Amino acid sequence: MWQLYPNILTSEVPLANRERLIKTLIDLIRIDSPTGEEDDIDREVSARLAALGFEIYHDSFKNIIAKLPGDGEPLLLSAHIDTVEPGRGIRPVLDGDVLRSDGTTILGGDCKAGLTIVLEALTSVIDAGASHRPIEVAFTRAEEGGLVGVHNLEFPQITAKTGVVFDGEGAVNRISVAAPSQNVVTANIRGIAAHSGVEPEKGLSAILIAAEILTQLPLGRIDAETTANVGRIDGGLKRNIIPEEAFMDGEIRSRDNTKLDHYSDEFRRIFKEAGIRHPDAQIDLDIRNTYQAYQVDASHPTVTMLGRALAQIGLEPSLEATGGGSDANVFFENGIVALPVGIGVRSFHTTNETAVISEIVQGAEMCEGVIRGV
Repeated sequence: MWQLYPNILTSEVPLANRERLIKTLIDLIRIDSPTGEEDDIDREVSARLAALGFEIYHDSFKNIIAKLPGDGEPLLLSAHIDTVEPGRGIRPVLDGDVLRSDGTTILGGDCKAGLTIVLEALTSVIDAGASHRPIEVAFTRAEEGGLVGVHNLEFPQITAKTGVVFDGEGAVNRISVAAPSQNVVTANIRGIAAHSGVEPEKGLSAILIAAEILTQLPLGRIDAETTANVGRIDGGLKRNIIPEEAFMDGEIRSRDNTKLDHYSDEFRRIFKEAGIRHPDAQIDLDIRNTYQAYQVDASHPTVTMLGRALAQIGLEPSLEATGGGSDANVFFENGIVALPVGIGVRSFHTTNETAVISEIVQGAEMCEGVIRGV
């Protein structure tokens, strides 16, 4: 059972304002912010943070780093400001406790709900005049483009060693305590072009070579902590030309780096053997790491911090291992234990995306607790 510190004062109970939170969420959702076009949402959230007394800094990638003095150990609060497509001209529709789009776009709850949670929690604590920890906010760009923003974050500006990343699917009590490493796999295959009706025997199809390779790769759910996928294949010019070029784009993920290395070597072997079978083809394979795995147990101070804040609002933590990566992976690589939590949103990256208002309010209440250092 999670235990609260005995000296929490009545004036320090959660103060999240539901109506204000809903307005903030809808206002943010209505600002288009597809990856690479984050300037408008940047101006809005930066202005809100400045109004709360934060010192605002933009690094060379234009990530937002904001700081507010306080007492005790500094705390990092993070979310990303970009969204996926189709995410322009979003028309949010509130139906009782559920917010959704009109069905023609995403909602943008990923990650506008995360931004809203942080902004509402900060507003509640500061308006109440409550004591709080020193706060460092990192709102990153281009997370949806492959964690590009956080990879370019100026980490010397961050002093916190613990924090929360508001970017998880589902309820706020879902805490991702383990996540995988990812290797990105790309391959360019060059065959020989020829007219498919006149002299096909003179050609060498790059697409057929790619298909041959694809049937041999270990793909899908390999085991409980390892997956692999080829998500994109491009190639060819016209139906009557033996395709000279093909491109493959995939990934390998595992929470066990030994397995990641093993299956990366399997990919290399399969591509190499294809090159031996087709000496007239040129096959260029690139496998590179994009982020590293992390794992903490239930006794870690960041987990217990979140557990206390959740207990304050009557929730039990649900500790989960995920197959997805997030900015948290890169924070861990830089010595910051910042764990992702749910933000009350379902069906990320789809036109069926929904946000549950009551869960977002709980997220703000939980965030208030960690800000105050309960």
